[in-house]
Amino acid sequence: MKNILTFILFSFLIIPLIQINAQENEHKNSEAPEHKKDPGLEIVLSGLFIYNSESENFDPATELHITYWTTHKWAFGVGYSMVFEEDKRIGHELAALVSHKPWSFLTVNIGPSFSLPNSHNDTEVSAYIEGEFNFKLGEFHIGPLIGTLIGENVRPFAGMHIGYEF
Repeated sequence: MKNILTFILFSFLIIPLIQINAQENEHKNSEAPEHKKDPGLEIVLSGLFIYNSESENFDPATELHITYWTTHKWAFGVGYSMVFEEDKRIGHELAALVSHKPWSFLTVNIGPSFSLPNSHNDTEVSAYIEGEFNFKLGEFHIGPLIGTLIGENVRPFAGMHIGYEF
């Protein structure tokens, strides 16, 4: 079941992005150049809820991404999540991120996520897939996000984010 879900997520998120990016590159020369901010550092802060299939609860979490955009389409970075679990326990997760922006309103983050060990959990490695919808608000961008962690359990999540590009 996990392999099928992983294949479906990969197919619906990645393959269309590659095709659309190729189409955008074909039309790049015909469009008038527009002034864009140079690629650089971005910080994104998110509030989200992660579904925990073991306890069948939605755990609130905060997430911080720091990414460096090497081009207007690609970035690399790290993510840190603090998950507020039941019984006042806190889980910590680190992620290595590859970010792709197929359109100005969508950022896709993919990479491995490491759930750090504590008194009630062992280290768990998961595949991290997230889509952020970006709406400009002055110098900031804000919007909903949706994603999943695929490891021993599939843990979907959703929330809101605010980000700033330096």
